[in-house]
Amino acid sequence: MKKFFSLSTALILGLAMTACSTDEGDTTNNDGGTTGGEEPTYEVRTLTFEDEDARFEPYTIEGCGATIATWSDLIDTPQYGGPLLYNDYATTGYRWHDAGNTELASELADGGPYWGGGHAVSNYWAADETTLAYTEQLTVTVGSEGAAGCNGSRNFCVQNGYVDASSWKTTLPSIYFADGVARVIESMWVTNTGYVLNSLKNGDSFSTAAGETTWYKIIATGYAEDGTSTTSEFLLCDGKDNIVSEWTKWDLTQLGAVVKIEFNIAGSEDLVGDYGLNTPAYFAYDNVAVRFDKE
Repeated sequence: MKKFFSLSTALILGLAMTACSTDEGDTTNNDGGTTGGEEPTYEVRTLTFEDEDARFEPYTIEGCGATIATWSDLIDTPQYGGPLLYNDYATTGYRWHDAGNTELASELADGGPYWGGGHAVSNYWAADETTLAYTEQLTVTVGSEGAAGCNGSRNFCVQNGYVDASSWKTTLPSIYFADGVARVIESMWVTNTGYVLNSLKNGDSFSTAAGETTWYKIIATGYAEDGTSTTSEFLLCDGKDNIVSEWTKWDLTQLGAVVKIEFNIAGSEDLVGDYGLNTPAYFAYDNVAVRFDKE
């Protein structure tokens, strides 16, 4: 069985140099235009995955019986094969909900294990990517120990999984509003994981290293209340010399008001084999900013 470990170049590079923030103090209105000094018609709430921002009530993950009271309780040990994300390679029930704040929620795409796709909270960091493999699937190389998240925060989230014509699965990982209300997700900050960086820069037993024309991207599909969809794409690699390795802002306002966003990963022909994408299908994200209309 295969396991899924997996806008222009100038714009991507420019964004990579932008300091990460929580987008507080925004002065744009719901149509994306400036207010000209007027009071904005919405407030921005941010999903940070930091314990001090956790407002949800404690709950139990059904599969392994773990009690979750903070975001850090969702970080599995070890990264691969741990009880939260794998539960002896059975259904785990791993899930989270930013209740009382952004109301965003997610769970493993097929119930578990994590290799079937999903969003896992992490704080794992390594100094460089050269030795990282699937056993370090939740690790990033940006920042430092204890400060690998966006803006030097501790925690972040990692998606694993993709779907294409060759893959054995059909369900994409997603985030959605648990209360069913459609909202504009303004932005999120993304970066490559260390495992993906190692594969793109150096190649591995599954995939060749990136070349001059190699591309590797995230495709976000947002779904409105009526089921209609819009898409936005973000290049994590645009040739071997343009591989994202820092927290970089992704503007998602073009998706409009959505109840759910599914994330897929795709690569250029040199990253794809007979059974689908060979490059590890992961990306890390943090600080998801959501617009809430003011009363």
